[in-house]
Amino acid sequence: MYILKNDNLEAQISKNPFELISLKKSGKEYVYQQDSTWKKSWPICFPITGKLINDQYQLADKTYHMTGHGFFRAITDWVVVTQTTDMLVVKYVATKTFYEQYPFTFKLEVTYQLVGTELINKVKITNLDSEPLPYNFGWHPAFICDDHLGKIIFDQPQTVTHIPGGSFLGTAMTTEIKNEIELDEYDFTTGQCYALLNQTTEQVLIVDPTRVVRLTTKGYPNVLIWKCQNDAKYICVEPWDGHQDDINYATTPFDQKPWINHLAPHVTKEYVLQVELKK
Repeated sequence: MYILKNDNLEAQISKNPFELISLKKSGKEYVYQQDSTWKKSWPICFPITGKLINDQYQLADKTYHMTGHGFFRAITDWVVVTQTTDMLVVKYVATKTFYEQYPFTFKLEVTYQLVGTELINKVKITNLDSEPLPYNFGWHPAFICDDHLGKIIFDQPQTVTHIPGGSFLGTAMTTEIKNEIELDEYDFTTGQCYALLNQTTEQVLIVDPTRVVRLTTKGYPNVLIWKCQNDAKYICVEPWDGHQDDINYATTPFDQKPWINHLAPHVTKEYVLQVELKK
């Protein structure tokens, strides 16, 4: 277990799986403690976000299999680069371990840093190949939030798209314009999620009577809102550079799907998530 502290916050990061599992301010916990049916807290999504149709994709006339959100959480051989009282930096250089799922060479560098009342989480992706690296990336943090009184407030009106549980883009989706989402007015019973697609927020607030969390969303084209069941006392607010599969592109090769990013050879892309515990 890695433990980070400053004058305001304390964070705990498990080693296997490598995942933030606790974030406290003045002793009060803000991260979901896996007390419902979903047994994760703060997974990171790479090299896909969401699920692929049939958990598979085509690339160069070959079929590859990969489960939802990719294999980031299955990586175990992280190497510590920097460790101080308030910061942890680790790296992973791809080996053949995941080559049958994703035949590319890359490096990941992950940073957790406490600054004042903020957690700054960063991931750098470096393409070590001589060809472009196709990928998506996303954050999947889960915050404690009252299931009846909790709400998510946008900094400007957004189109909220309802994606039915177990479905992909292009299937029976409905939309509405909202300034905020009151959690008790939304149904999560069958695994459905609510998405801000091509969103324009710079930040969102996660609010209930005892907690207020500010989450940066600027620069992320999509934000997903999800939890495993209606009475679960948490909510996931997930800035993604990508989205789940689309039935209109079911047979399209992975690197040609229009939402897939392409990182040029020997180039690094950095993703930053800032989380401020305001109350």
